[in-house]
Amino acid sequence: MYKKGLVRLMNVLIFFALLFLIYMIVYPNYKTIRRENKIADVKTNMYQIRAAVENYAAFNEGKYPRTHKEFKKYINNGSLPANPYTLVQMTDDEIIDNVYSDPIAFEDDNPDGVNSFLKADPGTIFYSVYASPGDSTFIIHYALVGMDEKGQSIIFIDPGLKKHIYILHE
Repeated sequence: MYKKGLVRLMNVLIFFALLFLIYMIVYPNYKTIRRENKIADVKTNMYQIRAAVENYAAFNEGKYPRTHKEFKKYINNGSLPANPYTLVQMTDDEIIDNVYSDPIAFEDDNPDGVNSFLKADPGTIFYSVYASPGDSTFIIHYALVGMDEKGQSIIFIDPGLKKHIYILHE
C-alpha cells in the first residue's frame, strides 16, 4: 500500500517536472515572438501613416503636410490605427509632430543620431518634417519613427550586424 502511494506521488512529481521543463523552454520564445509582433504592428501603423501622407501630397499639389492633423482624414477614413501596446485606437497624442532643424536628419538611422533621442509611450509614432529654409510652410522632407515597448526608437540589425533605427521617409 505504501509503495503504491509513493509511486503515484513520484508519477505526479515527474509530470509536473516535465510540465515545468516545457514551460521553461517555450515561454522565453513566446515572449520574444510577442515582442516582435508588437514591433511589426508599429511598423504596419507607420506604413499606413506613410500612405496617408503620400495621399495627402497627391491631392495637394505635391505638398507634404506640416502636422499629422492635416493628413489624418486620409487614414482609414479619418480613424487612426490601433496601438499594439494598448490595443485601442491611437489618439492624436500618439502621433507626435516634430520639426527637424537639420536637412539630413530625416534619414539619420544611426542609433546615436538625432532620431535616437526621440522618446515617447510605446507604440507612439513621430511625424517629423523639415521645412524649406525660405518658406516654413513648404515641407521638403518627412520621416516616421516608431517607438518600441521601452518608448525608444525601434532598432534593427542589418546582415552586417550593424544597428539602425527603423525610419520611413519619402
